[in-house]
Amino acid sequence: MKKWMKWVIALAATVVVFIIGNTAVHQWAPSHTVGAPSGRIVVPFWHAINGPNGKTLEAMVARFNKSQKKYWVESVYEGSYSLTQSKYINTLHSNVSPALIQIDQGNGATTLGINNYVPAQEFIDKDGYDLSQIYTNVLNAYTIKGQLLSIPFNSSAAVLYYNQDLFKKYKVPLLPQSPTYSQIANAAKLLTQRSGDNVKGFTMQIYDWLADELVANQGGELVNNGNGRTAVATKANVNTPEMRRVFTWVQGMIKDGSFQNYGTGSGASANQMAGFVSGKLGMFMQSSAAMGTIAKSAKFKFGVTFMPHPDGVPANGVAIGGASFWITKDKPAAVRQGAWEFAKFAISPKEQAAWQAATGYIAVNKNALKEPVLKKAITQNPGLLVPVAQLQAAKNNAATAGPFYANLNQAAQFITVAMQQIYAGGDINKALSTAQQKTDQAIQATNAVDYDLLKFDHIGQ
Repeated sequence: MKKWMKWVIALAATVVVFIIGNTAVHQWAPSHTVGAPSGRIVVPFWHAINGPNGKTLEAMVARFNKSQKKYWVESVYEGSYSLTQSKYINTLHSNVSPALIQIDQGNGATTLGINNYVPAQEFIDKDGYDLSQIYTNVLNAYTIKGQLLSIPFNSSAAVLYYNQDLFKKYKVPLLPQSPTYSQIANAAKLLTQRSGDNVKGFTMQIYDWLADELVANQGGELVNNGNGRTAVATKANVNTPEMRRVFTWVQGMIKDGSFQNYGTGSGASANQMAGFVSGKLGMFMQSSAAMGTIAKSAKFKFGVTFMPHPDGVPANGVAIGGASFWITKDKPAAVRQGAWEFAKFAISPKEQAAWQAATGYIAVNKNALKEPVLKKAITQNPGLLVPVAQLQAAKNNAATAGPFYANLNQAAQFITVAMQQIYAGGDINKALSTAQQKTDQAIQATNAVDYDLLKFDHIGQ
């Protein structure tokens, strides 16, 4: 059996284990689109967006199919990001695999290693597509060796949400655009004390991505070799000054009683949202893509800020979250071209404006801000501009590009365990040291077998 196939099979098993441990209930799952009209080139498209956002994506697909008569995008919701990639791996080089697939950042290095993609750069160069209309820090997330690997689509950023009505009620100063750790801790303490403990000031879900973003905002990189972007990562950066600052701050709020621990997983996410919209929680951090839900559910005025940074440490900016579109290379050229045409349509100013207005994801196209639908949405909810402003203010470096390595999902599990230990009062250095050791071991084990597959030699050739 070829080496790459052994690796793919092993990877698929790992992904399935990860999925089983992170099962979520989906409220709505779109099905296949209506059969393609005769003569159309069918473009199978797999994605991982469900619920109201999934309906918004399906409407976008329908608009593309109606806008021209050459291609027909058949969109299929395949479950979570990890499940979508697992299914993709299991159907490689078959007649049921997709021509276009939505892959999250955490699985980007793995997708590169599989090497069944056509770099987006090839279509961009051939088309003369103007990349200057896409935010630089969004492009950086999907660029290796100067080549854009995939097309950014649903980009988000971690932001901080707070209940402005509660702040005013308890005479707590409103937060600045880019708050410090002490400003958050002081506000949390005042909210908790002045409400007679009826309100908890702050929470940070046990979610590795939030910790990663707080590290990036200090300029910290999560793995070596330029966050895994100049060469394959060989060592993790978990037990670092940046990470220790994050959890020293959190433990301080836990000790003074102003912090609410909602735990981890989908239940924790739902519970913290419920706590916030019911007025029982003053502040929390989450994806900008949650803004639409908050706007619809909250019966109070809420504020949105940049992610906080330690006192005395300038804000560096955060790495974007979300996912991108990868075009697979085992499909006919005409189908691949159709995949590119849809991707290009999806990141147009008009479509990205409608996308951000409906979902809260950041419009990756700068010109979307000129579109009436987004202008109107921003007038109604000025918070939509905050993740965009945070993106524009971010420094252009490896930290804000985000980590790029095949063991990211494993590292997430190790950091999650460390967070659970720290939230329970455990020693920060000990918990992070264990997570560091386990992540290093995972990276070394993967590289020992698959280094040749994961390195970037084939990019740009």
